[in-house]
Amino acid sequence: MNRTALVVVERLLAVRAALGPRAFKDAARRALLGIAVAAHVEAERRARRRSRRQPVRSAVVVPFPLSRARPQDGGDSGRGP
Repeated sequence: MNRTALVVVERLLAVRAALGPRAFKDAARRALLGIAVAAHVEAERRARRRSRRQPVRSAVVVPFPLSRARPQDGGDSGRGP
């Protein structure tokens, strides 16, 4: 296993020992979210690099209408969700 992965596991276990299972679950969820964000950023970077080499000539932008108009003032429109 990678040393960095071991350090993450160690840190999570230290959080559990010091702060309890609720803090451990929260820290683990946030660690997983951080991993997902990093993977997403890397995938986007690779896609950008690939698109520069192989431009897509048949791409079409499809406009999707909003389900309802948004309030102009940016506040609550008074309508329910």
